[in-house]
Amino acid sequence: MNKSNDYQRKQEELTWLENLQRNSWEPEVIISGITLAFLFAFPAKIYLFSASLVQELGIAYLPSMLILFYLTTIISVFKIFFVVHLCLRFVWAGLLGLSYAYPHGVINKNLFKMGQKYQYQNPSEMVLKLEKICSMTFAYPVSLVLIFLVLTVYLGLLIGIYVWLNLNLFIISIVFVLSLVLLGVMMLSKKRTKFKAWYSESMLSSVSAIYQSNLGKWTALFYGISIFVLSMPLIYADTVDFSMFRNDRNIKEKEIEWPAKHLHFENEHEPNTRFPRAFISTEEVNDDLLRLGIARYEGDTKIINELKSDFRNDLKSLAWKNLDETADLHRIFIDEQEIPIDSWSKHRLRNTNQKIYQTGIDISSLKKGVHTIRVEKLLLEYGFIDNHAELIQLKNWAHFEFIKR
Repeated sequence: MNKSNDYQRKQEELTWLENLQRNSWEPEVIISGITLAFLFAFPAKIYLFSASLVQELGIAYLPSMLILFYLTTIISVFKIFFVVHLCLRFVWAGLLGLSYAYPHGVINKNLFKMGQKYQYQNPSEMVLKLEKICSMTFAYPVSLVLIFLVLTVYLGLLIGIYVWLNLNLFIISIVFVLSLVLLGVMMLSKKRTKFKAWYSESMLSSVSAIYQSNLGKWTALFYGISIFVLSMPLIYADTVDFSMFRNDRNIKEKEIEWPAKHLHFENEHEPNTRFPRAFISTEEVNDDLLRLGIARYEGDTKIINELKSDFRNDLKSLAWKNLDETADLHRIFIDEQEIPIDSWSKHRLRNTNQKIYQTGIDISSLKKGVHTIRVEKLLLEYGFIDNHAELIQLKNWAHFEFIKR
């Protein structure tokens, strides 16, 4: 009796599984569509998050940029995966309709003579073949999800330790590289170990092995690489201009020659993004008072005391004003004439909660026409290995033009 019940239960489970497999296209299309809707909304949030790490938490540009590139790569790769899957399902739906309209397929005698001597695929066979391809395409990201999930947790832990303990970036880099080397040695070793036995039985390893053994190891690898290559334009588009948040470098020559208006003028700026450097309200100024804003970087607060104590003579030789707050690290020029700033006010922008400094500049003496704003900045540059501090004066921390009417 028990054996009969067990057999019946197994048969019911098999029937249930077969029904799910036959109707898998429904959840596949729904999941792909919903996931794509979320994925296309994420890049702007990731960009804002990475910029916030630099400006609000004082994390160095390099790890923030790597976080942006890493997360954007994940999003872009999955975009391509699901777009390819939906396109294949679109073709599959067309073939399904074709198989219903013409179940017998090609009628050779009704073709032109030149086409009658060839064999053609039956529409039902094409539907079944494409069904397998669609399901394979949808399931492939499963292996990547597990890899990215583990790696993301590990990187998040390292970044958390880096920020909490205020460690040198070189130390964290060494820990990360050594952990990758150790993992590589453990995986490439021919000796059977408990770790390799456990890993081979995991879902990640099993899914990867299924694809390699059925598609071919090189085909599966080439497919993954091709998806990554296709995602590169998306990665570039979602990370463009992030170099402007590199606080310890002058802006690039191309930014001076071809400035991005949305980074310098509030009326051109996208509401949910951050200003990387200096900005004003509009390109065309009709008043005699110019309102100038400066993005605040949390990392600047860490160097004020060191500048005043260890680089006192350098500040005197540069004739720099007293450093009472991080806004005083900046020196403003209009048409290469230094503008004395009496005070800075502190504000937070509405949509992004970004902290900025703001001041008013009297431009009543300026003639009508095009004028250039240039901002210099003092910073300390630390060695990657020895962490030795060196004073740097950035001549073109910000550089753009405005028009006085």
